Amino acid sequence: MKRAFASDSIPLNVNAQRPKNVKMTTGDFIEDSLYNPSYGYFSKEVEIYHPAKPLDYSDLKDQDEFMTSWLKSYEKYDNFGNNNNNNNNNKDNKNDSKKDGGPGLQLWHTPSELFQPYYGEALARYLLVNYMLNQYPYKDLIIYEAGAGNGTLMLNIMDYIKRNQPDVYERTRYKIIEISSKLATSQRAQLDSKISQHSDKVEIINKSIFEWEEVVPEPCFFIALEVFDNFAHDVVRYDIDSGRPYQGYVAISEHGDFQEFYNPELDEWTSAFLGLREQGKFSVFRDKEKSFLGKQFKNQGIFFNRNSQRRHPIYESKMINHLKNILNPLRSNLSAPEYIPTRLLKFFHILKYKFPEHQLLASDFSSLPEVIQGYNAPTVQTFLNNRVVNVSTYMVLQGYFDIIFPTDFKFTSDLYRQVIGKVSKTATHTAFLEQWADIEATTTRNGDNPMLDFYKNAAFLYS
Repeated sequence: MKRAFASDSIPLNVNAQRPKNVKMTTGDFIEDSLYNPSYGYFSKEVEIYHPAKPLDYSDLKDQDEFMTSWLKSYEKYDNFGNNNNNNNNNKDNKNDSKKDGGPGLQLWHTPSELFQPYYGEALARYLLVNYMLNQYPYKDLIIYEAGAGNGTLMLNIMDYIKRNQPDVYERTRYKIIEISSKLATSQRAQLDSKISQHSDKVEIINKSIFEWEEVVPEPCFFIALEVFDNFAHDVVRYDIDSGRPYQGYVAISEHGDFQEFYNPELDEWTSAFLGLREQGKFSVFRDKEKSFLGKQFKNQGIFFNRNSQRRHPIYESKMINHLKNILNPLRSNLSAPEYIPTRLLKFFHILKYKFPEHQLLASDFSSLPEVIQGYNAPTVQTFLNNRVVNVSTYMVLQGYFDIIFPTDFKFTSDLYRQVIGKVSKTATHTAFLEQWADIEATTTRNGDNPMLDFYKNAAFLYS
């Protein structure tokens, strides 16, 4: 069985067919499943919800009427409105679920679409204030956005700058880095439409951020909204006696069957991540030495996973681990799995060396429902007959399932500091918008504010 890696001279993403008779790291398997241009999840049936027009919140009685208006707008998407039971079943999960859809359709809903133009305008205020304080009038306003969806955020930001700061608008450049050819086409359509007057200031670059080679020496803002959650992760288990890490691999048979196995051979990014974590504020083994029972984990936060309600696997009792291994010899004396954000680490390296003067503005999910087994584990789901289908493993037919990871923002902020050498701050979704958004514009007649009340499981990181 040959070995395949996304970092090889012949990368996985050139395959027109799903690979067989190969073995690869878990991270490479997930990346291929999500991003392969021929069969990956983001090259197939993914579509981002886009309302026909923004809602007028002053016309809405309360949050329930907002929900009714929102669900009604879904009717244009492949018979979405035909299954009322599905709408009722998922209503309580709208704040925690990233996506919804009709039969065969993978339909996302994002805050930049759902609350347009007000969400985008909030980010525009943040960008303008920081630009005016730190760069104006000596530098142009340069904005990069990775994974820009339909391009709605770009339009809202550019519209706001043009309307409120026309002098700044004249020296603004907006560049989208989009891995999905399908979404890049949607973004170009937005620019070509009558509502857009920004085509001479916007550039759409259809490539992966991980293929970026150009050095951008000028100060710039780098936006990444709901990007971290689809960065591939690697998986690690630990020897329950020595604590030695073993990296996860996926073997794919000649028939396309999957088998997971673990090896003490760590690739470059897994080794780098584990080393950096031990040097940072959230060391696993350093705090384990202070207290074998892991009393520190409650205070540190990183050692307690809200999604699985479990402590870090290295803190599991040896007695319990040995008992688990007796009951399940296939565990091979290893701990429960931990999913580590190796592609996030690689992204930070790209920011450091290719965008050295950047300021980062990112938002993503801090927790997710229905995660698979493991620490920092993902939600793996698809949509069938208007219903969300969650599964218990990431080893699924490539391209048919979304694989979504939560982000620990405290740890991510520390990793950003370690790699890039800049300080970043974090804020909840609500707190960030309370500071930068026009709250009155998204308030219903009875005082409800869906833009603040939704996405309670999201947060911001900004530098």
